[in-house]
Amino acid sequence: MDHGYLAQESERVNRATRKMFYKLLIVFACALAVIYFLGKDSINFNDISYGSISFYLIIIIGLVLVCTVIKLIATGRTARNGDNLFLPYKDNTQEAAGRIIDGEALEGKILVEEYIDKFSDPAKASGEKIVLMPSYLLLCGVKDGPKGTSKVTAIPRHKVYWICAQVGIKGGPFIVKLLIFTENKIYSLTGTDIEHVQGIADKLYQYIPNVFSEYDSFSLSYELEKIFTKNPVEFLEIYENEKKKHR
Repeated sequence: MDHGYLAQESERVNRATRKMFYKLLIVFACALAVIYFLGKDSINFNDISYGSISFYLIIIIGLVLVCTVIKLIATGRTARNGDNLFLPYKDNTQEAAGRIIDGEALEGKILVEEYIDKFSDPAKASGEKIVLMPSYLLLCGVKDGPKGTSKVTAIPRHKVYWICAQVGIKGGPFIVKLLIFTENKIYSLTGTDIEHVQGIADKLYQYIPNVFSEYDSFSLSYELEKIFTKNPVEFLEIYENEKKKHR
């Protein structure tokens, strides 16, 4: 299980984090070079007394080096036994849930696996993605874990009620959200390619029936989101009523 699906996902996130961190280090080095070039006449590393420019530069460089070491150590560790899982419903232990997810992936039971952003080259795909398996719906790379950590959020299939592509939000008419209505929370992934995200929703509808298919999802998504935020129980009542109509 050490080299299963979740371990691979952990390595993917670690690589992306390291890549972003290296870019930040390059920006920092460039900024440091500019500061030194512009103020080299005022910087004297022979005098590192408290309050001098060289003193503060050494402190900043030291902090950056410490953060670099910590980040490299953290991203060098591959998740084991499902410890990169966030289980919001506590339906299982991390190890047990990880065993189920890795087992289903090994058996080729991944029903849907899509990145929220569209990539012409699959080898360059990165960022947030959604994965549907027989047992769980996985949100990968989404910062919905404890204290905003980027973990794989595993939602039991029976806790997922409705999924929709919500087009247009305040401040961004060309932004699209994939909303996942669960028992007590709405999860969301944000993309910019409207057709791509709508296509993801259509793929998911093959396995998670869209009980609100008779309505215009554009306006309905905002209405149901408002109702859910105010009172999830009211949303569930509406959902159950619609579900009965489709039986």
